[in-house]
Amino acid sequence: MDLRLVTFRTWHLMRLRRVLFRCWEGSAMSTSCWASPLGDCCQKITREHVVSECLFNGDQITVQGFKWCLNEPKSIGLSNLVAKILCKNHNSGLSDVDSAALQAFKVFREAIRLNQVREKLKREPTCWNVKRMVIDGPRLERWFLKTLINLSFNGEWPIGADSHANGSPSRELVEIAFGLRQFANGAGLYVAGRAGEQIDSMDRVNFTPMTDNDNRLVAGRFNFRGYTFFLCLIPKKFDMLGDSHLLHQQVTLNCRVQERLSHVIQIKGWPAPARQVVPSHV
Repeated sequence: MDLRLVTFRTWHLMRLRRVLFRCWEGSAMSTSCWASPLGDCCQKITREHVVSECLFNGDQITVQGFKWCLNEPKSIGLSNLVAKILCKNHNSGLSDVDSAALQAFKVFREAIRLNQVREKLKREPTCWNVKRMVIDGPRLERWFLKTLINLSFNGEWPIGADSHANGSPSRELVEIAFGLRQFANGAGLYVAGRAGEQIDSMDRVNFTPMTDNDNRLVAGRFNFRGYTFFLCLIPKKFDMLGDSHLLHQQVTLNCRVQERLSHVIQIKGWPAPARQVVPSHV
C-alpha cells in the first residue's frame, strides 16, 4: 500500500507578546462530538484542546499547518488552540490519555536533562547509575489516536479505512481511542529510529497526516518532543518510514552518553511478543 504525506502541522512553545486568536466554531449540538458513534453523548459541547494543553510550559505557542496559517507560523495563546469537537462526557473520558502524554513528555525532558549533565562529566563515566524510565504505551498510543482525530475531524478525508464520511473517524477507531478495543494485526503505535540517532528534544509536537490511494487518512507521523512516532490505523505491518526503522509497540530505547549506556526508556504495557531495542543518543 502506498502512503502519501499531506498537509504539515507544527506546534511548539514560543513566548511572544503578540497573540493571534483563532479557534474552531463547532456546532452546539451533540452531533459535533467525534465520539458520537459510542451513542452516549450529552448535549453540552466543550472546547477541547486539539493538542493537550498540559504538555507545554507556557501560555503561548507557535502553530503552522491549519487553513489560517498554512504558509507561515502564527503565535496564539495556548488557551485558544481549542475546538468544539467533544461533548462534556467524552472529553472527560479521555483525561487519562492526556496524563499519559504528559508523563511521556516528562520522561523525554528528563532524558535530555540527564544527557546534558552527563556530557559535562570529566571523570570516567563508569561510575554512574543507568537510569530506567517507563512510559505507559497503550495509553500513549490512545493519546496519539485522539490527537490525530482532533486535528482531522471535520476535515477533507475519511479517518480510517472503514470511515464512510469525510472528516469523521470510524466507529472502531473511536472505540480504540476510549480503550474499548485495541489495535491489531500491525495497526497501532510505532517508534521510528536509527542506531546512533541524535535527538533534538524540545517542547514540540509535529503531525503529518498520511493518506492512501483512496484519499483516506490511514496513518500519521508525529514528532513528539524530538522522537518520531508513526500511528498506523489499518491492519498492516510496516518496517520502514523513509530511512528509519519502525518498531511496533513494545520498544526499549538505550540512550548512550560518552559512548556508555546512560539511561533506558521503555515504552511498554501491551500484551506483546518480543522486545525491540533501539540504541540511540539523546
